[in-house]
Amino acid sequence: MALSGMLYWAIGIAAIQAVYCQGNFIKVECDPENQGVYSQQAVLNCKVVSIKKDFQIIKMIWCKVEADKCVGKTMLTFENGKWSAEDARFSSGALEWNEKELSVSLLVQKTQVSDQGSYRFMISTDTGYEKGNTYLRVTAPYSVPVISSVPGINIEDSMPVTLTCNASGGYPPGQIHWFDQLSNRTNSSALSTIPTQDGRFNLSSVFITTVSSSLALYKCVVVNDKMDKQRAEYQLAIGPGKQEGTKNVKAITAVFVVVGVLAFGILILYIHRRRSRGQCEKSVEDEEDGKALNNS
Repeated sequence: MALSGMLYWAIGIAAIQAVYCQGNFIKVECDPENQGVYSQQAVLNCKVVSIKKDFQIIKMIWCKVEADKCVGKTMLTFENGKWSAEDARFSSGALEWNEKELSVSLLVQKTQVSDQGSYRFMISTDTGYEKGNTYLRVTAPYSVPVISSVPGINIEDSMPVTLTCNASGGYPPGQIHWFDQLSNRTNSSALSTIPTQDGRFNLSSVFITTVSSSLALYKCVVVNDKMDKQRAEYQLAIGPGKQEGTKNVKAITAVFVVVGVLAFGILILYIHRRRSRGQCEKSVEDEEDGKALNNS
């Protein structure tokens, strides 16, 4: 019996040692994916779970990984009670303790397209070592699209017109869709995707159409992955001497402004003259009253 008891004890100790060596006294759980927006702060979250309350942290590391290795100047290290970073854009959020859990986060300031990728969190404690992976996906919204036409003036029925829709600064590469008042005309357009130095993209789509006075309104819609759609409308001004819609709107606005200013000026002049006339009449009356008082 004694031998049997010692055997069970030895097996139990061996099992505990095996678990400890494998680092299973702690477990790291990370969000599978985190969203980041270009030039804004991104947050990556992980949680450390331990079977021991108030475990002691020896070292923690955050870094971006490729081929299972830390890359670039993305390493953020916690040791001897303080964090140190290779890049000032990377920092840690506040450590949050909850019973046997520790919440940790990596903060990425002024997120860049190049920050997209897999990240690893590693921790070493007095109860073991563990690691977890998470992914940062970066998006950038495109600018509001701008439409132009060639020609822009003297547009007539049955004339070919080239419409161009431009949008800039987006990520990932997007699409531009064209619509007239009846249908989707995207298949009749040609899209150019131009990469920029910071990893974002500029889009330019060209659509050639034959003018019809009954189909003079066109729309272009910029579609970006997981981002709100951006859209613009364009009204062709058909007829001799007429210019593209946006210019007409500005011209009409300018006319109303000028007319309004002239009307306001005339009103002020009229009020000023009425007041001046009233003051003159009052002066004459006061003079007559004064003479009457002196004579009496």
